Amino acid sequence: MTEAVLNDLLRRVTESGLLDDVQIDEDSVIGVGHLDAAGVEVEVDLDPELEDEETPDLDAIMAGLKDVLSVSEDRWRAIVEEIASDIEDALDDGELDADVDLRTDLEAIGVGVFADAIIVVFAGETSFPDALVHVQLTPELEIEDIEIIGDEDEDDDED
Repeated sequence: MTEAVLNDLLRRVTESGLLDDVQIDEDSVIGVGHLDAAGVEVEVDLDPELEDEETPDLDAIMAGLKDVLSVSEDRWRAIVEEIASDIEDALDDGELDADVDLRTDLEAIGVGVFADAIIVVFAGETSFPDALVHVQLTPELEIEDIEIIGDEDEDDDED
């Protein structure tokens, strides 16, 4: 069943033309997509959560992929503004260089799409040189959670 689900997802993504270099990678389908509103290419991971779902909702995954890649520029700016404001509010004074504007420093580099959520991964070259910002969005592209994951956090996960 796992192979059939992944092959079906691969076929759907390929036929949609939304991603380039599409392939199966372990339990997900990966490729490269263009996030129009941000003007960047992003690595995309479509995860049907085969270990958790008997019958994954591939329609929801495809809808999430289409929605995030084609989000309007206005909505994208609002998402980035909310991310920047939330991070600024959460960090103590001095934890973030006052000269850095997160609104322009954060750049989307990856997208993970699940049936019930979308994760956008941002790099902040100046603000977070050793970390990535993971933003969980609802299927309606509303921010649900923001997490800054540094190299030391990833090392902890491997223990």
